[in-house]
Amino acid sequence: MKTITVKYGVDQITKQVEEDFTFGDLQASDTFKAALGFGDNTKALVDGIEQNRDTVIPAGATVRIETAANTKA
Repeated sequence: MKTITVKYGVDQITKQVEEDFTFGDLQASDTFKAALGFGDNTKALVDGIEQNRDTVIPAGATVRIETAANTKA
């Protein structure tokens, strides 16, 4: 297990997650969604840099969740 901190707006939560927990897992997690109130269309940032959904979140990381802008292809 490892500890991560997740911020959304002015709220934040620190929680223990599995070692192989990814940014995609975080964005899909009903636990984090319910605690912080974010929806499905989000992006995860570390130090202002958007992270790939397949990347494993490092231990002790602080992740900021932001609502992603709608885009057209």
